[in-house]
Amino acid sequence: MNRMTWMKGPDRQQMKIIGVTFLLLCSVTAIIWMSADKFFRIQDSKDHIQATIALEQEVFQLRSQYLEADSTSLMADLKSADQLLIQSFPHLAQWAQDLQQQGKQWGLKMQYRILKTQKTTTPVEGLTVIPMTIHVIPGETPHVYRAYLQFLRTLEQTGPRIDIQEVIVTGDGKQATHLTIGLSVWMKTLDSVEL
Repeated sequence: MNRMTWMKGPDRQQMKIIGVTFLLLCSVTAIIWMSADKFFRIQDSKDHIQATIALEQEVFQLRSQYLEADSTSLMADLKSADQLLIQSFPHLAQWAQDLQQQGKQWGLKMQYRILKTQKTTTPVEGLTVIPMTIHVIPGETPHVYRAYLQFLRTLEQTGPRIDIQEVIVTGDGKQATHLTIGLSVWMKTLDSVEL
């Protein structure tokens, strides 16, 4: 008889309890799911609001800076920016010769070459980008690495606006024998001159 009751399925009362429990679990799961969805939507809205507030603050700061801008300081800034440009090809040659003289101070010999290029697009109207290659070899200096670094620092910090594309140092296993620098110099666009 015990075996018969064991093989018999759950009675009606147990089925009701299982059904109610199942419905209760489904309801709780649905409530949790909907609450989580609303929480994430609220969090997303909060992030958007914070981003909007930050953007409005930036706009306000830019407007206040624009209103406080001094025309004389703007003209001075434009003049100093203009001084960072090569004005003409003779100016470019003079700048390169000045670099040669500075290289001699550190015992370096320098040669430069202005490369011919197709029309180069620049992000700023009125500018032409002039590609160049500079070759530097040691003269009579025992500390050539230090001299190369001084030359590179001078190249970056003085003179016109340049973009260094590559720096190659070659050597014989004991010391550096050659420094090659590929760069572009920013020059005012000259309508009558083509590269």
